[in-house]
Amino acid sequence: MSMSHVTQPGQRSVLKATRISAYLSELLGMVLITLNALIWACWNFGAGSPIVQLVPDRSLRIVFQALCIAVGAAIVVYSPLGKRSGGILNPATTFGFWLLNKISTPDALIYILMQFLGAFIGTALVWLSFPDLARSIRGGATALGMGISPALGFGLELGMTFLLMLIILVTVNSAWMRWTGLIASTVFAVLFANAAKFTGTSLNPARSLASAVLAMFWQNQWIYWMAPPLGAALAVLLYRQGIIGTAKSYCCKLYHSSDIPCHHARCGYRDPAYIDDFSKTRSP
Repeated sequence: MSMSHVTQPGQRSVLKATRISAYLSELLGMVLITLNALIWACWNFGAGSPIVQLVPDRSLRIVFQALCIAVGAAIVVYSPLGKRSGGILNPATTFGFWLLNKISTPDALIYILMQFLGAFIGTALVWLSFPDLARSIRGGATALGMGISPALGFGLELGMTFLLMLIILVTVNSAWMRWTGLIASTVFAVLFANAAKFTGTSLNPARSLASAVLAMFWQNQWIYWMAPPLGAALAVLLYRQGIIGTAKSYCCKLYHSSDIPCHHARCGYRDPAYIDDFSKTRSP
């Protein structure tokens, strides 16, 4: 083992503190993006909301909702919270990075726990703050649109998560890394604006589960728990082929700033030996 890979006691304590800070940052970041999304959902679609009365065209309100969600997510990714945790904020995305070996199993499990816990806290706060509006939209629980079969809904959620995860992998592992948060948020906004009427455009099991549990709404919810992780896994499988993107994997942080230590064991920015180059595994 080379000396560059040996972690000294002082370094271990710093990494431990950094890791705990990252966990808490992921938790708070998830609370914030859930709050942002559901508060706007209440005001954009809740019964009796002044926005509904001012803007009767539901399609316009869907576009506005997409912008609100995207801007909120981007702000969290580039905030100190996102810089510390990586701003993953989605169990499906975490699963994808775990498949790439960019986040350890213990970290992935704790991140997913923080993401689910954050989604539940954020959703509960919305119920407490706007009970009538939240009740009128079932707490923002995701549901299939009229005429959308479970099979089609599953395919749409899988395909959209696949596309979003693939774009994240292409940008985060390239010279565009610093723009990953903005690009991913923009892609999500476009997907939401066009597909919300079909599936609600969840792409996030934590966000859907929290709303479903607190609203006690279970119809077709398995779609939102199973399709996003599978879509993320398929994106990882394609990316590993080296056909799309740089064929390299550096770190799971969506924005890797140099001023905040990274606790991830296989961070290619911290140690170039951990940059995975999938092109080396391809046959000539």
